[in-house]
Amino acid sequence: MAKQFISIEKNFDLSRINFDFSKELNLSSGIIIKDIVKKNKSGKDINGNAIKPLKQSTITAKKLKGSSDPSRALFDTGRMVGRGSAKGVGGRGPFLSQRASKMNQTATVSVAGDRGEIGRYHNEGDGVPQREWFGISKDAEKNIIRMIKLRIDEMISRA
Repeated sequence: MAKQFISIEKNFDLSRINFDFSKELNLSSGIIIKDIVKKNKSGKDINGNAIKPLKQSTITAKKLKGSSDPSRALFDTGRMVGRGSAKGVGGRGPFLSQRASKMNQTATVSVAGDRGEIGRYHNEGDGVPQREWFGISKDAEKNIIRMIKLRIDEMISRA
């Protein structure tokens, strides 16, 4: 016996609403970036859990290199989360590498190219304890959804 489905379909006249969400996508990227940096500054991963500690051998190696905080993961150069090191080297951290536009509704958040592999193995726990520092947290997602809902409500009210 074939399954039967009950469905309701409602078509709205959306011809008067311009669905260009490039501004919101770019703002969403900013929310994600700020969330990553804020959580890392407080020693948290994107899930709000404490970032797993480094091995003693790693801490020792970082001390020998002159780290200002050798026991902290993802911190020294600032290139992972946007802080400077003890040597004053500024870091860029996560950034909006591709802005959304009306013709391309995609925004991309990245880290510096040479940090991608390091970030990946920390994020995935490939050979090290997993330190999921890069991604979209539930907090960021809630803030993005709230912003998008407000924008949609605004667009509908103008239609």
